Amino acid sequence: MTNGAPAVAACPVCTAARFRPAFAAVGHRFERCRACGFVRMADAPASSSLADFYAADRCAGADAEQDHATNLARFDGILLQIERHVRPGRLLDVGCSIGTSLLAARQRGWQAVGLELSQPAAAHGRAQWQLDIRTQTLAEAGFAPASFDAVLMHHTLEHLQAPDCVLLQVHGLLAPGGVMYLSLPNHGSLKSRLLGRHFGYGVTVEHLSHFTARTLRRLVQRIGFTVRAQQTRSYRQDPRLLWDFACRLGQQRWLERKIGLLPGQQIDIPTYVAFLARTRWALWLCNKVWPARLCQWLGLGEDLHLLARR
Repeated sequence: MTNGAPAVAACPVCTAARFRPAFAAVGHRFERCRACGFVRMADAPASSSLADFYAADRCAGADAEQDHATNLARFDGILLQIERHVRPGRLLDVGCSIGTSLLAARQRGWQAVGLELSQPAAAHGRAQWQLDIRTQTLAEAGFAPASFDAVLMHHTLEHLQAPDCVLLQVHGLLAPGGVMYLSLPNHGSLKSRLLGRHFGYGVTVEHLSHFTARTLRRLVQRIGFTVRAQQTRSYRQDPRLLWDFACRLGQQRWLERKIGLLPGQQIDIPTYVAFLARTRWALWLCNKVWPARLCQWLGLGEDLHLLARR
């Protein structure tokens, strides 16, 4: 503490404690590390509030169930990449939602365990597929050191206030030569650069830590991992695209009128999706315009994937 000011929490990427304001969005303030560029939510809710939110979050389970078939194929591809470095054995998914990843792993010969704080999502996976899903944090789970051959964190790291502490725990849980696979929004992507604070895929009330390819690699290496592969993915179909660009260009009210909203009326997902379904030009913009292949080729996709070994 200096001159009565509260101490600044160290940057999880480079351990510096020098931050400057970055932007305000989704009702929160974000700050940027002056040393490495890492961005985090400056006024993040208390840990207890976050735990209560995730424990009761029913949307996470409902959305995952809707995308189950697509995600099953996606996780099969991720597991194939992991198996290029380690044979199927014990796998832990931190933040497994309804357990689609665990189901894919079981079908490939893995002994899979999942952690998920959303009680509705965890209950669905246990009831539907008899999966081993525990509603505990990594610290609470009490796993033995070096007890896993692979750890998966699919869109989990961005939700954490202290991602470095969690990755340090993961490092200890992996057997020598074990593999960690991370996927999360890429705040160095073309969409993020064009949209700024209106990058709806990455800037949300639940995302506390914002990574680029450079800051993620630096953090993982600081913890003691060896990065073996890093890539980005982009998607041509993105229903958020029209809304995000309208907000970025200051045309939010124009789009709200097109959707049929009254002044002051809040938009919700069903209303927006219904507008896209009945409006040919809007649907075309959100499905045909974005140069996904080019973004992926340039390493500027909005999804960031990293594979590292202990």
